[in-house]
Amino acid sequence: MTGAPILVGFINTGQGGLSFPEVRVAADAASSYVNTHDGVNGRPIELISCSTTGAPESAGKCANDLIAKKVSVAVLGVELGADAVLKPLKEAGIPIFGVSSSGTTLASDPSVTFTTPPASLTWNGFWKVMRQAGARKPIMIGVDAGPAYKKILDTTVVPSAKAAGLDLSYTLNNPASPDFAAAVTAAKEKGADAIYFSGAEGDCTNGIKTARQLGWNKPIFAGSCTQFIKTLGSQAEGVYTQQYLLPANSRDTAPKGKQAQIDLYVKHMTAAGATDKIDSFATYGFADIMTLTDVLKGVNGKITAATVKSALATYKGDVFLGAPVDCSARPLPKESCGSSIVSLKVLPGGKQKVLTGGFLDITKG
Repeated sequence: MTGAPILVGFINTGQGGLSFPEVRVAADAASSYVNTHDGVNGRPIELISCSTTGAPESAGKCANDLIAKKVSVAVLGVELGADAVLKPLKEAGIPIFGVSSSGTTLASDPSVTFTTPPASLTWNGFWKVMRQAGARKPIMIGVDAGPAYKKILDTTVVPSAKAAGLDLSYTLNNPASPDFAAAVTAAKEKGADAIYFSGAEGDCTNGIKTARQLGWNKPIFAGSCTQFIKTLGSQAEGVYTQQYLLPANSRDTAPKGKQAQIDLYVKHMTAAGATDKIDSFATYGFADIMTLTDVLKGVNGKITAATVKSALATYKGDVFLGAPVDCSARPLPKESCGSSIVSLKVLPGGKQKVLTGGFLDITKG
């Protein structure tokens, strides 16, 4: 490659009680793949990563650091303090992109491009899956990630569940010392008929393990977690997950067109020495960079923050490990441009089965 590097900022919560360092590892692996396969029309990507604690001030500092380094685009991995990056990056004219939406203000800003579905539609799709599993009185057990997270639960998640006919309640653990035994016991006492564990990979694993030890035999949902499957073995059987991206362990039942992408992801995570992180939130970091590369290849002329912003706003293509999107025709005005999720269930032996045969368009019924 002979062209100058394209500076790409990458912000991800990689520190603290609720963190996702595996997402950064995967983004690095994808960048290495891109740069050994002609880059972006002959130009390499230079990934400038910034790890946050998930606190707004930490995310804001990362945003300002990336502005100072003159990146052409800021990519979000899994960032808990995401709303704090909007003002500085927007004022600097730097576009924001991610295959996983973050924040409330950020996710509803038309200048931002996320390829996941809008939050309201995503939850509607999830409630549909939950009802099909027989749940009517579920409880969400999560980690207290601060006031902004609780606001999302109170203003978006709980009302959405109630509108779908579910009597949803939630309990939040101290991230420094989560007490899953107390939470599961309380769920039993409240007469809950399903548990939804929300959090990082370790939270899903410890929560499911505790529930099984306490004899919970009703449906368990584990959000987008996957690492628990390998760790817990038979205790993971029957657990439901909901994904925007196909996990590696769903390859056998994944749409044929996506199996090659799963193979590529597994191959290059293995080459990066990250085999233990393949079945985790790492898919988001890998898909971030692979999808952004596709966007950048479609830029007409010089790659600048302005031309990247235009390309993102009009992007119509295939999200790596995900469903096709058309960001020029968003399902809800000013919000994320995706419209699909996939529902899975853990089978004996540790693989996940795609329950819908492919991606489910949650804008339809």
